[in-house]
Amino acid sequence: MKGKGIDTKSIQEIGWLKLDNAAKLYPAIMSGELTSVFRITVFLKKPVKYSAIKEAVVITSRRFPYFSVSLGSGLFWYYLEHNKQLPRIQTEEKIPCTAFAAKRKNEPLYRILVKESRISVEFMHILTDGGGALEYLKSLLYSYFRLLGITIHATDGIILPESTIAEEEMEDGYNRFFRRRIPPPGKLTKAWHLPLKLDEKPRLKLIRSEIELDNLMEVVRKYKVSVTEYMVSVYLFSLQKIYLEEKEKVKKQKRGVLRLEVPVNLRNKFPSKTMRNFSLFVLPEIDLRLGVYSFEEILKIVQYQLQTGADVKQITRFLSQNVGHEKSIFIRLLPLFIKSMAISAVYHRLGSNHCSGIITNLGVIKLPQEMEALIDSFEVVPTPPNTHVKITSAMVTFKNSLRLDFGNISKSTNLEMHFLKHLTESGIHVKVLHNK
Repeated sequence: MKGKGIDTKSIQEIGWLKLDNAAKLYPAIMSGELTSVFRITVFLKKPVKYSAIKEAVVITSRRFPYFSVSLGSGLFWYYLEHNKQLPRIQTEEKIPCTAFAAKRKNEPLYRILVKESRISVEFMHILTDGGGALEYLKSLLYSYFRLLGITIHATDGIILPESTIAEEEMEDGYNRFFRRRIPPPGKLTKAWHLPLKLDEKPRLKLIRSEIELDNLMEVVRKYKVSVTEYMVSVYLFSLQKIYLEEKEKVKKQKRGVLRLEVPVNLRNKFPSKTMRNFSLFVLPEIDLRLGVYSFEEILKIVQYQLQTGADVKQITRFLSQNVGHEKSIFIRLLPLFIKSMAISAVYHRLGSNHCSGIITNLGVIKLPQEMEALIDSFEVVPTPPNTHVKITSAMVTFKNSLRLDFGNISKSTNLEMHFLKHLTESGIHVKVLHNK
């Protein structure tokens, strides 16, 4: 399979693809609010030319034919059905990451959004994760700039439209690296949730910020941690502050475990070039039943937990547990409607109970010099949170700035205030951006 070429025609002849292991969750839980949609935006230095982006979408989508699919359903499983539909190009909506009519026949599962000088891609997690979506956007930008007459010499890190489509790009990485008879990870206790009142519908709002990378790196180097380790620690420290504030009011706080979901890109752990979902969560936590933690204590705990949790041997335990469930004969023979009800029930009763928040780091985006010169910044808008977690966050670094976005469905911005205040008090320059 590895490295074997496959052309667009042969992909269309296959006709359909199985959902990858991560994607199987989303058809069962998605709704008008829990959309399973995320966004990556690029801010250009000049307004977008519609004729060029329209042609670039045609070129790029031809190179990523496994995204030209819609959601189909059979007796036992959902699947991805190939079609010739291009993603819709539309103006940016006021509310980001709105739901797709995913169960409508021939409905594309990703879209292109254009407004003034920015281009966004929104993908359903049924198709891919942030790693796959970013590769699509980089390729789209390459084609767009070429159509504007820009010469791009070095193309390392860009999937070129004329390059051969590898079969490996379509693989289910979870299934490929699944190992039998691996001991499962330990059971998790329930996590504490922010006691915030939900806002009125439509309630998703964004808090967007820009952080100077040089400032941030000075602090990070002082503590000898990574950017992700530092930001996760700030998140947990901020949650602890709110927990203690609430404890003063209520006196009797339940579930003193603060735990975050931190996605890990498994393409950096396993030799796969899949463009589909291939990430798992590491779950750093602090237990306030043991006492209150200083920021430095949280840093040490988080550094250890993220490094050990992201170790390939530990990741394999979660990977094998998740894939093992779907390989069960009993599960496979259940009709789809029963599977969907069971998955939804487990997610709402257990899955969302295990974390207090979510923070995603898409990492550092590097592009050819000619492309970077035409771009101001990137940002990631995380999937809308559920009514237990209430707030999600995502960050990405480009050139000398880190963009950090919070998606919030509550009436409070207390968490974001504590988080950004901690950064500024640590000597890091933070700019809160206006939504427009």
